[in-house]
Amino acid sequence: GINTWLEPEEAIWVIYINDESAEDYASAELRDFLSNPSDAKYLDASWNKGSTQTLVLEKNDAPGIGLAGFWHRAGNVTRSFVLISIAITALTTFGTNVELTRWLTIADLYTWQGQLSEISSGQLWRLVTPIFLHFMLLHILFNMMWLWDLGGEVEKKQGSLFLLFFILSIGILSNLVQYFSTGPAFGGMSGVVYALLGFVWMRSRKAGTGYHLNSGILGLMIVWLILGFTGIIGPIGNAAHLSGLLFGVAYGLGWNNYE
Repeated sequence: GINTWLEPEEAIWVIYINDESAEDYASAELRDFLSNPSDAKYLDASWNKGSTQTLVLEKNDAPGIGLAGFWHRAGNVTRSFVLISIAITALTTFGTNVELTRWLTIADLYTWQGQLSEISSGQLWRLVTPIFLHFMLLHILFNMMWLWDLGGEVEKKQGSLFLLFFILSIGILSNLVQYFSTGPAFGGMSGVVYALLGFVWMRSRKAGTGYHLNSGILGLMIVWLILGFTGIIGPIGNAAHLSGLLFGVAYGLGWNNYE
């Protein structure tokens, strides 16, 4: 292979190669990629390589990648959490299947007396399972969209084991923060999504990581976070959102320093 790296220059990204003698070969390979980016050899290589970077093209110049590219954007861990979330949301019928839902909340909603007695008695899955519960269609659609996008990027760059630990640890922490803030009546992947946002945000601020976060997306997510605290958009897991973002920022800063 050819050693390369990307550097942003104004509104574009420039690809540099270490070996100038390989310039012709690299140019030909780039042309092949741009003509067919969904070719299996490129999609597979993006997961076989531990460190990857994203080439950002203008909308009018970017070739259509289609379903194959969309599927390969996420790794096995990201796909698994998306599929589990969809399955549990369907099985609980957006929380209306009370008998199943009460086994997945952090505490039984109908016997709760102010303590996490179920977890103390060994039902440890309750620390995690609230992230899979969603009570509205738009709730799960938006969460899964961001999980697929941000989680896929983190999994590709940091690895599947890292993302698995990240989601589980953030899920537990944000669930506990939300519980101690409002009680056990909550669910959703939003805390994890905001943590991924915070992580990618911090990683994108360090040169050479390959991360890029659109400022418009970041601004939109922060505005949505603030609106949640105003009460305009109804009951929402604000504590999980804010704590998730802060935990994600801490993860990102810590990883930047570790490298």
